[in-house]
Amino acid sequence: MAEGYIVYGLSRSNDWEQENYRFVPIDLSNLEAVSRFRFNQLGEELTVLVNNAGMIGDISPVGLQDAESIQKTHFVNTIAPQILMNTFVRDTQDQKGKKHILNISSGAGKYPIDAWSVYCSSKAALDLFAETLKEELQSRGEDSYTVHSVSPGVVDTQMQTEIREADPELFLLSDKFRKLKTNQELSSPILAADKLFQIIENPSQFPENLVSLRDF
Repeated sequence: MAEGYIVYGLSRSNDWEQENYRFVPIDLSNLEAVSRFRFNQLGEELTVLVNNAGMIGDISPVGLQDAESIQKTHFVNTIAPQILMNTFVRDTQDQKGKKHILNISSGAGKYPIDAWSVYCSSKAALDLFAETLKEELQSRGEDSYTVHSVSPGVVDTQMQTEIREADPELFLLSDKFRKLKTNQELSSPILAADKLFQIIENPSQFPENLVSLRDF
């Protein structure tokens, strides 16, 4: 963890202990819990909101998807981050320091992928929300804010495990994703985190709202 930062982790559970880490228990799929959350712990020089929570949802073609999974996937991937961004801007408007919003998006938000219609559309909505937010802040002279929506590439996470376990009869690209793991073509979470920190530390070097970690 970068020296000098205090990190607040919002999730349902936690198994990580670190001196500068504070666990905040919250279910990001619960509307009431997300709506009640407030940003009370703010940095004097810089406060960063990283929307990292996400789920792949039901990997199956349209017509075979579970309605509850569609709703939950959109809430976790799109609605909860939008509510948190809205709350973040409201709670930090009078703060003197810099504010940075960093959404973890996906290349799937730009291109259709077989059996991922809900995931793709949820990330596309997140990207456009972030782009609109950036335009609003700039139009209103709120120059203390920076907004990025970042595509990390194919990272070796639990989500990739879920993708590899999908039914190949429902997910026509399943073999491709299994080969990514077999051929060691997945990038490491540590490398992705290092690049994300570069964006946080040097936001002016990334003037575009949408950033792909594959580009640097």
